[in-house]
Amino acid sequence: MKQAAAEIERTKLTANFINSIASGTVLAALLGPFIGVGLGTMPSRDTWNIAGLSLLGLVVALVLHSLAQRLLAGLED
Repeated sequence: MKQAAAEIERTKLTANFINSIASGTVLAALLGPFIGVGLGTMPSRDTWNIAGLSLLGLVVALVLHSLAQRLLAGLED
């Protein structure tokens, strides 16, 4: 079944939005904990805490990026 052009564009925009959120999540995951330590607002300055927060953010970003890829994979040529 042929998809309408509007449906295809909507899917592309949705995938792009989700991928943009994933990019922002990577940025926040990598910089957020270090900024928190630098400003003294992070309660624990344990290296494992910082690494764990960063890793959690990277995993969330990877899941979001995979979701965006799945959306685009569903498009017909």
